[in-house]
Formats: sequence, structure tokens, C-alpha cells
Amino acid sequence: MCYAIPGKVIAVTNNIATVDYFGELRRAHVMDGIAQIGDYVYAQGGIVVEKISAADAIPVLEIWREQFFELKKVDARLSSTSTKGNNTIASLIAKAENGGNLNRNDMLAILSAENRTNLEMIYTAANRTRRNRLDNACCVHGIIEFSNHCLNDCLYCGIRAGNKVLKRYRMSSEEIIDAADHAIKLGFRSLVLQSGEDQYYTDAMLAAIVKEIHERHGVLLFVSIGERSKECYRKLYESGAYGALIRFETSNKNIYERMRPGKKLQARLNLIRWLKEIGFILATGFLISLPGQTQDDIINDILLTKSLKPDMYSFGPLIPHLQTPLATIEKPNLSYILKVIALSRLVDPDAKILATTALETLGPDAGAAGLLAGANSLMIDATPSKYRKLYDLYPGKTGTDESVEAMAEKTIKLLRSLGRAPTDLGVLL
Repeated sequence: MCYAIPGKVIAVTNNIATVDYFGELRRAHVMDGIAQIGDYVYAQGGIVVEKISAADAIPVLEIWREQFFELKKVDARLSSTSTKGNNTIASLIAKAENGGNLNRNDMLAILSAENRTNLEMIYTAANRTRRNRLDNACCVHGIIEFSNHCLNDCLYCGIRAGNKVLKRYRMSSEEIIDAADHAIKLGFRSLVLQSGEDQYYTDAMLAAIVKEIHERHGVLLFVSIGERSKECYRKLYESGAYGALIRFETSNKNIYERMRPGKKLQARLNLIRWLKEIGFILATGFLISLPGQTQDDIINDILLTKSLKPDMYSFGPLIPHLQTPLATIEKPNLSYILKVIALSRLVDPDAKILATTALETLGPDAGAAGLLAGANSLMIDATPSKYRKLYDLYPGKTGTDESVEAMAEKTIKLLRSLGRAPTDLGVLL
């Protein structure tokens, strides 16, 4: 099982490495001075995360050599389908693919499309754009959900403080590190440490956990812990967590403050912008189908995400939870979510877009559909099985009864069927 392909460093300039993968050149940042010309390395999220010996790298490359190009052929075939729809949608797609900027009316027309032929044309164009700009790499992140305690009472969230039915848990530092050890042994090279906003974990505790994982393994670590202090995030970055996953949820101030009592949208955005400024690899985005949310709001959400210049878009459907005030709202249909993915790809062609685990609740093939509509990243739940069901953000969460190994095998099988290489190779030159 492998979620990264080693490449050979052929140049290093100003801490930027040029990495050769079977003659294809990629760019990745060198952190901690770990890579020099001639080294074999693993890269994730545009960062060199580990140097490995030639003796370890070459056998892996021999396994991948033939698969690497075969997967590209499959991806090219699936993303080159030509579908004819109405002239308006076709002209908008041509505009986007030829480098034009879609205006708000253009975006609204795509979001409003309903005809099956037009929808397929939109999805295929987004998928083709993804391949043309980012090739067939698809990063597979492992996520470890280490606490379901949360001091917030957000109306849409299953682990909200007001959910008195939920059995709460906290993983110890040793359990978190052990879970990371296990995931990395399985081949993960990108991990997300996620929790509710739980003040039990002090800044020092979190920094110590991150430092231990960072020192043990070559892995890209994200933290997803909400609105902690700048001091906390700075300590985490210095300890080796170079990524931060923090959504702004909605660009609509009134909806935000209604859904998150006591919280201010501007404070959230200020933190997100600061995280990007100090060097974090940023993943951010929004929820789809919040009460009162309009198509104009979704357009604003996409444009706000783009303006934040994230390294990864993370957005997904609101799946109503029985223990929240939104229990009776309807969850969105799959086609609407796919349109948002596709539109995001057409608006921001170079974006890395996550097909979220929440998307998979909308149908047995929803994850694959998201990838074929322009997404190029996935997550697998690597939380220990005894805790996995308890991180109950939304009902219908996939994989709660499967081993991490089984979910990983299923994901790799899916990616290969779509011609995707289960890795992040860095930025294409």
C-alpha cells in the first residue's frame, strides 16, 4: 500500500527542489534542509517531507514505473469525453477552458443547470481542467479525530456542546501518536489531526504531540482544531505541523452568526488569513445547504475561498443530525454538490479540491462522482475503531465499521479505476 511515490531531486534553488518522477518534473519546498541534489524524497502538499535511501526508493519506483503511465492513459480517457449541451453552457465552458474569468452571471448559469446532458458536460469539463492543470495525482490524507468534546454550540454540528446524548471521548497523547504511527506504517504521508474546540489539550500538549510525530516520521501534518490562539498555532507550526484545515463555513455574515452563536465571521477570516501569511499550508472552504443559503451565497463562498489563496479547497454538504436544531432540514442532492465542485474547478483551475467524507453519504458512488467532477483529493478515517463512531459530526458517516486497511484498499482500488495516482507529487513544472 503506498500513498506517495518517491522522486529524485535534480536541483535545489532557494529551498525549492525540482523533483524528477519518471522524466516528469515537479516543484516542492524543502523544509528543515532535508534534501539535496541526488536525494530520493517523498513530497506532500508541495513540501518535501522525507528523504529516503536509493535502496528503499528504487524498488518502489520499479513497481510504479509501468503503473504510472498506465494510470495517466485511463485518466486521459475518462476526462476527454465530449458531450454536447445547450449553447449557453457550452460557451461558458469554452470561456473557462480558454482562460477567461467567469463572471457572477456565468457562475449562476452553471449552478442553475439541470439538464442531464448539460450537467455531464460541466462535470467533464471540470475533470478535463483538473487533468490539464494538475495531471492525475490525487492526495490521500489520513484523518485522526482525537476528541469529540467541543465548547461551541454550532447549530449544524453533531458534536456541538448541546448534544447531551453523545458519548464523549478524548484520546491520550500516547493514543494519538500510536494512531499516527499505525497510519504511517500503512503508507500515509499526509495526516490531519482533528478535534472539536477542546481546551483540555493545552498548547504545550498539542505541540508535544506534533513534535513527536514530526520527529519520528516524514509526514505532512495538518491540524484541524478550530479557533485556537495565534500563539498556539505558531507553536504547532514550529513543532512540525505545516498545514491547517479551518473552514469559514459561509461567507454570509448573518447566516454565520446565526449558525455559530457567539462567534463572528470576521474573527474567523482574520485567523485564516493570518495562518496563510505565516506559512501554513491552508485548507479552507464552506458548508453547502445551510438554512437561508442562496446560490448567490455559494458564488460568494467560492470567490471568497479563491481570494484566500488556499492550498486546498475543503467544502461539503450539510448532512442534518438528529441531535441538532437542523434535524428536519433536507440534505442537498448529489448533483448540486457536484456542480459546486465543478464550478470551483472552472473558477480556480489550479486548485486542489477535496472530495469530503460527507460527500460520500449522498450515494454509494458519490466519492467517485466528486473526483470525476473536478476534485483531486480524498480523506480516509484513520481514527482508532473504538472512537470512530463517536466522532459523530453527521449521520451516515462511511467506514465506521471497517478497518483503516480495508478503507485504504477500497480507496486505492477506486483511484486506480479512475486513473489517479494515489499521491501528491508536488507542483507540476
